[in-house]
Amino acid sequence: MKRVMKTIGTTLFAIGLIGIGLAGFLFFTPPGQSSLTQLSLAAMEVEQQIDQVDTTWDEWEDEFERRVEQAIPEGVRLFFAD
Repeated sequence: MKRVMKTIGTTLFAIGLIGIGLAGFLFFTPPGQSSLTQLSLAAMEVEQQIDQVDTTWDEWEDEFERRVEQAIPEGVRLFFAD
């Protein structure tokens, strides 16, 4: 059991050192900063696409609601009035 715990601790320590090295590369070297810039631009593009999907969904939802309201006869609509 002691050996397993030591192996797990060593593995977590190694992963931590790799993470620190990667963070140092990304933040303190020009190629790393370039990579961060590219990731940032890609994230902004994804955000814009999500906003477009959200807008399209809202438009579809409004159109569907209008069609359902039009499909309900006038006499029945009175029961659904706000």
